[in-house]
Amino acid sequence: MPEIKIDTGSIFQRTSRAFAEGAKIVIHKGGTGSGKTFDIMLFLFSLAVQYDNLIITVVSESRPHLEIGAIRILESVCKTAGLWEKNNWNISKAIWRSPTGSIIEFFSADRIGKALGARRTWLYGNEVNNIAQGVWDELARRSENVIADFNPTTQFWLENWISYYDGVKIIKSNYLDNPFLPETERNRIASRANKDKNFKRIHVDVEYGIAEGLIFSNWTQCEQMIEGDGVFGLDFGFSNNPSALIKVIDTPEAFYLDEQFYQTGMLNAHIISRFKALGLRPNYDEIIADSAEPKSIQEISLSGFNIKPAVKGPDSIRAGISALQSKPILVTKKSINLIKEFRQYSWALDKDGNPTNKPIDSYNHAIDATRYAISPKYRFKFAVK
Repeated sequence: MPEIKIDTGSIFQRTSRAFAEGAKIVIHKGGTGSGKTFDIMLFLFSLAVQYDNLIITVVSESRPHLEIGAIRILESVCKTAGLWEKNNWNISKAIWRSPTGSIIEFFSADRIGKALGARRTWLYGNEVNNIAQGVWDELARRSENVIADFNPTTQFWLENWISYYDGVKIIKSNYLDNPFLPETERNRIASRANKDKNFKRIHVDVEYGIAEGLIFSNWTQCEQMIEGDGVFGLDFGFSNNPSALIKVIDTPEAFYLDEQFYQTGMLNAHIISRFKALGLRPNYDEIIADSAEPKSIQEISLSGFNIKPAVKGPDSIRAGISALQSKPILVTKKSINLIKEFRQYSWALDKDGNPTNKPIDSYNHAIDATRYAISPKYRFKFAVK
């Protein structure tokens, strides 16, 4: 077929280079206007017209989202190349066929089941943060090469997922990486970034943003825990929720927090074993646990550890939150799950979408453990009247 010449941006080139250097999974963490979706689709199109019989799957949360994004981009590129005809595009099945015999197929979340069992050469997850981790994992495990992109509005399951894979390359990009972005849009992004710190964090610095109604804004990360004894907070979990142990050192200036474990499927015997492995001293180190599990507390106490139930009362959750908001919180960088919770733990919204004074009951296992640890000292001082 004739040579096709289409201008590409830096995302195309960086993606191509990453796979040429041996990556099997390329994750694009990019801000608005970076051109990542266009360049990724262009990269996949280039593969389809160069190589025979590739199966390329593009997934996103909905068919409308695909139509205004990935499909529209492919249509534009194919029309430029003279490859958008009836024999190329099957609108009902959302499959484009290249003269080489390769295909690019599109699946939305509501019909993803048809793609789960199939194998493919390439997988592209567009705004993968809107796809359930279980679905994405099923697709990725049946794919030779994987590409995903997302805007880092809030943290999601990505870091946990990529920890199970080798050959992962993460590429950051923002609007300055897109040479084709209109000047008006470029100026609009720059102007908003100067006025909105959270927007700048997400779309220019390409870091995870702060969600609306977040409860804690008084925390930062630190390299390591300070020296000294602390109090340990324990939240019990099992199958769906993790058991979480957080060490808290409370100084006049700040709370210092360090995640000790955060794990599902832990029986009391496992918890006791982890206490020993972590070096917690029997009959010495103070452990404050969720009082809703008296049987577990008794069993752990009988093993020799100094464990006590947290004292709960009316509005104890809000009282604990108020205590933690009373001074800076420093969280060790290795406390991955606690950090994720701080980034997402927020006030529940009312029917009009406005934050209430009641926290959501999620992203709170390590935070609950932290509350338990400080409850003996602060339960009266911050009791809600």
